[in-house]
Amino acid sequence: MEKINLKNKKILPFKFKKLKSGKYFLSNDFGQWLILSEREFNDFIDGKTSSELEDRLVSAGMQKSSRLDKNDEMYIKYLAGKWLNRYHYIMQGPSLHIIVLTLACNHSCKYCHASAKIDDSGKYHLSNEKIKKTIDVIFNTTAGAIDIEFQGGEPTANWEGLKYAVEYIHEKNKVYNLKVNINLVSNLTMIDDEKMNFLLDNGVDISTSIDGPKEVHDWNRAWIGDTSSFETVSKWVKKINFEYEKRGLEKKVGAICTVTNKLLDKPQELVDTYISLGLDNIFVRPLNPYGMATKLWDSIGYNYEEYWSFYEKMLDYIENKQEKGINISDTYSHKIHCGNLRSSKRINYMEERSPCGAVLGQVAYNWDGGIYTCDEGRMLAQTGDCSFKIGEIDNRSAEEIYKSMVLDVVTKVMLSASIIDYLPGYDTNPVSNYIGTCPIYSYTISGNINSKYKKEDRFKLQEDTLERLVDQ
Repeated sequence: MEKINLKNKKILPFKFKKLKSGKYFLSNDFGQWLILSEREFNDFIDGKTSSELEDRLVSAGMQKSSRLDKNDEMYIKYLAGKWLNRYHYIMQGPSLHIIVLTLACNHSCKYCHASAKIDDSGKYHLSNEKIKKTIDVIFNTTAGAIDIEFQGGEPTANWEGLKYAVEYIHEKNKVYNLKVNINLVSNLTMIDDEKMNFLLDNGVDISTSIDGPKEVHDWNRAWIGDTSSFETVSKWVKKINFEYEKRGLEKKVGAICTVTNKLLDKPQELVDTYISLGLDNIFVRPLNPYGMATKLWDSIGYNYEEYWSFYEKMLDYIENKQEKGINISDTYSHKIHCGNLRSSKRINYMEERSPCGAVLGQVAYNWDGGIYTCDEGRMLAQTGDCSFKIGEIDNRSAEEIYKSMVLDVVTKVMLSASIIDYLPGYDTNPVSNYIGTCPIYSYTISGNINSKYKKEDRFKLQEDTLERLVDQ
């Protein structure tokens, strides 16, 4: 951490870092940021700013205007309002509710985070009785808008449970009148026209996985048998998107790409694959230290430098396509981090919040009725570690279950551990105003829920992505 001797008495609290270009990146707790040359930075510290530089500093919230010297109380109230607007989600209840309808799946993905089971007996299905109680618990939230996401396994393997859940949500919301978004995360290989029409008729958004060109996708996401998963999911992505357009709906199938080492030398092919499917957004994510990925790391994994090289080449290629008028973007960089830089409000993406999204933002309900702080906590439980379990769908009333999980000691510990301003290293780094920590990620790699940022690839990716955005 570079030390400075402050001589400018009008300076407001800020964090700073010297970038690779030699420029300085400054940010404050209200999400405002500024890039200064080395000379401008030194003038700022010494209080020798020109009128033009002073205007930039005041506008960015790095320095008080001389006009406000006699109105400190008013200015503090102004800043408090900006802070509350920035961290708007703190005053809400959990808005994202993930329901695992089944562990059954017809795929055997190399990196499976859900510990899916090749089983069609119904043994691993969430029962309709527990589906109903889970939805009753969800509608106790104090959030005005909620997202209910169905996962698996492959959630369409429990089709009757999925239908029942969707219909009950609509029935329930006739009383509560909340803004409800329903999302299905599916591999799209167990769907047919009747199921597609039910989902679209009931306003269910659809997301899937596309891990790259055919040879990579089919290697990552092996379908039981000899059929190509890529060919089937591609057919349904195009068909569903066509149906959206026919119905006058301005939406498309969402897609996530989990990167294994088979994709590292194919960043352009990945982008071209998404464009060929008519998709306009790519959500790329590295392997997480959960589930099967940890057991097969030697055959599917990579180091951080290899991933960043791939990711930066992919971003370069996407931006080249954008310059040519092709509508394609990357969620992680262009929407989440760029959104956090541009907006007065933090983007409400659970993994990039402070405190993190655990319970305060999201809750995961497992196929067996277990309730977890988040999807990562649920994934960890599938490997036998239930440290982040906060409740159970049982005979108590829905209100009692909701109150107990929100007030659970694990909930409080998770939120305390993820307030980024309190964590050494983060507290002085300007990127910390735009990112979040994941206590479960930290716990998994180090045994400690408090993030040791210099040792985490997750932080390296956050920092490199943000610096790439601002240092241009």
